[in-house]
Amino acid sequence: MKKLVIGCGLALVLFAIAGSVGFYYFVYRPAQAFLASVSQIGELAELDAKVTNTQAFTAPADDTLSEAQVRRFVAVQEGLHARMGTRAAELQAKYKAIDERQDSSVAITEVVGAYRDLLGIISEAKVAQIEALNAQSFSLDEYTWVKARFYEAAGVSVTGIDFREVASKVKDGNIGALQEMVTNAGEAASGTQTTDTPELGIPEANKALVAPFKDKVSTWLVYGAFGL
Repeated sequence: MKKLVIGCGLALVLFAIAGSVGFYYFVYRPAQAFLASVSQIGELAELDAKVTNTQAFTAPADDTLSEAQVRRFVAVQEGLHARMGTRAAELQAKYKAIDERQDSSVAITEVVGAYRDLLGIISEAKVAQIEALNAQSFSLDEYTWVKARFYEAAGVSVTGIDFREVASKVKDGNIGALQEMVTNAGEAASGTQTTDTPELGIPEANKALVAPFKDKVSTWLVYGAFGL
């Protein structure tokens, strides 16, 4: 009987140890990685403070782009893409992989790892973007406006991502905000959200200025889709 009690006690100890190890690897570690991911989102928003041009920007009443604005915007996209290189393709692959991993059978460690990798690439791109914005003397407000006008003139809609808003939602317990971010960015990057309709009133002058660069839109779209 004494051996039986000892044996049962040992089994309980081993079970407790196994449970602790399981908790660490399958709950605690993923939770820590997820919290780090949330921190990454907040840090992305803070990078905007490194834009040197902080002057107020007033958009023209007729929403018409200037040739100089288009030229500067194109320079930002080319500089960003040159810095990212093959990482742009990795960015597309990562957000597509996350969509495929939303099945409940996928381990939480895989999903958290995918988000961490995705945000890591976006962080690299954000740093490159800030450098390109400063090189072209863009303020955030002017760049955001020019980007919207450029892409709508090219026939696609890119709303981008507000990283502060996403971080706030996740911190408040809205985990779905991360998936919503990826889904919305994926739809925008696909180029299926078109703006080529007469009722939108897009200035013909904008279309003419953007036309020479339309073949590059599909390459740059992934950056705009992720708020870059």
